[in-house]
Amino acid sequence: MCQDILKELIHNKRNLIKVGLDVLTLVVGITLGIILRFQNNWLQYVQLNYYTYTAIIFILIYLLRKIGVKSWSFTSSLDVLEIIMVNIISFFVVISIFELLKIDYIKTIMFLGACFALIFQLGLRLLFRINKSYRFIFFKSIGKKRALIFGAGEAGINLLRDNLRSENTQYNIVGLIDDDRRKIGTYIEGVKVISNSLELVKVIQEYEIEVLIIAIPNIKRDKLKEVLKGASDLKELDIKILPSLNDILLEESMLYQVRDINITDLLGRDEIQVNNENISELIKGKVVFVTGGAGSIGSELIRQIVKHSPKQLIGIDFNENELYFLKLEINKLYKDVDFKCEICNIREKEKVEYLFNKYKPNIVFHAAAHKHVPLMEYNPEEAIKNNIFGTYNVGKLAIKYGVDRFVLISTDKAVNPTNIMGATKRGCEIIIEELNKKSSTKFMAVRFGNVLGSNGSVIPIFKKLLSEGRNLTVTHKDITRYFMTIPEATQLVIEAGAIGKGGELFVLDMGEPVKIMDLAKAMIKLSNANVEIDVVGLRPGEKLYEELLYDVTKATKTENNKIFITKIDEANVDVDYYMEILKEVVKYPDTENIKKIMKEFVVTYKETNKL
Repeated sequence: MCQDILKELIHNKRNLIKVGLDVLTLVVGITLGIILRFQNNWLQYVQLNYYTYTAIIFILIYLLRKIGVKSWSFTSSLDVLEIIMVNIISFFVVISIFELLKIDYIKTIMFLGACFALIFQLGLRLLFRINKSYRFIFFKSIGKKRALIFGAGEAGINLLRDNLRSENTQYNIVGLIDDDRRKIGTYIEGVKVISNSLELVKVIQEYEIEVLIIAIPNIKRDKLKEVLKGASDLKELDIKILPSLNDILLEESMLYQVRDINITDLLGRDEIQVNNENISELIKGKVVFVTGGAGSIGSELIRQIVKHSPKQLIGIDFNENELYFLKLEINKLYKDVDFKCEICNIREKEKVEYLFNKYKPNIVFHAAAHKHVPLMEYNPEEAIKNNIFGTYNVGKLAIKYGVDRFVLISTDKAVNPTNIMGATKRGCEIIIEELNKKSSTKFMAVRFGNVLGSNGSVIPIFKKLLSEGRNLTVTHKDITRYFMTIPEATQLVIEAGAIGKGGELFVLDMGEPVKIMDLAKAMIKLSNANVEIDVVGLRPGEKLYEELLYDVTKATKTENNKIFITKIDEANVDVDYYMEILKEVVKYPDTENIKKIMKEFVVTYKETNKL
């Protein structure tokens, strides 16, 4: 043991220096004790015994507790307590030895020496801690942006500390804002809590703030909008934010997690609550399929499912690149989960059946689909092949191989569809309604609104245009859409799989619709771009106003007050018959004929705004 301690000390010369400095505090402490006790005549009372016995005992206890290898720059409260204990124990051991050996000594000198030594030891560590935390503090403001932290809670304080300790920070934090009246006027790490949010704009102007950092990870959307409403009118102000609680990396410095405000922060609603016990019971120890696993929804489903310890998780998609990168991500974060990727087109029934036979899944989340409305208007046969035949293939095989639950991802565009994409998704709902009647497999569907930030959706398109300095295009000045975040969408899917009994259509409380024109204006403001908005007219198959996913007078609330179950009038169509008819019509891509058959299959499909 002694050899190990000595090796640790010798391994780093700085450790030997620290031991030497601590021993020197004993010498200085005892000497000051003698001077204080005897003043002008102190030299005649100096005894070698005071120094030798104290040093030997102190070093032994000091090394046994490994005090010498601990960092002074990161001294914690526990380290302080341990140093105090080492000095107290050393003092009493030395006194006991003097008494046992009947060595003459003066108790006052020993007591004062121990007190001075302890003060010097803690003082040295404090100096190192200050040097580490506030190095170059007098030069930090040079060339740095004057910043204000909104939120003097734990996240804001940690951000402030990280900024003070960093030599490479770009911020000179001159104050904090907080609505807790008890904090206003106080100082945290030498920085004042100036005022509350009501005086935010005034403080920004008075203190010439260049950067506002919102450091409340659980901030409510309404509060965030309120803060930004006044602050965003200040053109020279750069607004930043910390990630949400779910996204903060605890091991990472808060300073490096500060990011730009994005439109998702404003449009996303407060996080929905799900019953994790129900979800864990559904997923744990089960074999789970996710079709469309490389897409926006499918990949997030995989990220959520993997947290609940499935026996095996299989991501199925035709996009090999995205599937590959997803596998790298999951394998890095969840080494103990058996995650497999399978390259497969769900149109190919033989390959899909091979996978069902290979893995024998318990649960299927079916997210694979073509989703782009204008593109599918020009390629209706492809929408039918992928959406309808793909769902039919996977659904029939789920029955054949005894799958317990099958959850279809649908869309709000399936409500009274006016385009071929929406019509095919309503067709998928009809298929699973019929399959649910004929088997013990529990089939259910979940309808989504527009998902914020999904591949090919309006926000990434606007971002790309802004980065290129091009005008944003809006199809109509009054066009509105409902939005949800990808995590909301995927949690809803999994919750539906957990509480569904078969035959349900689950929908989410979508909140208030958003005008795309307002969305475009907000994104221009956030990016400080010098561009305009062009109104280009509605596209083929596009609605001006999307309908609610459900009739609020008929929908039934579930145990989650954001999730509803809605009953749809049964289609009463011969699914197998239309599968055969559609197989023939897609062989000869006659758009008008294809749409004619689809209107017979999906009677709510009313085409508007034709090509």
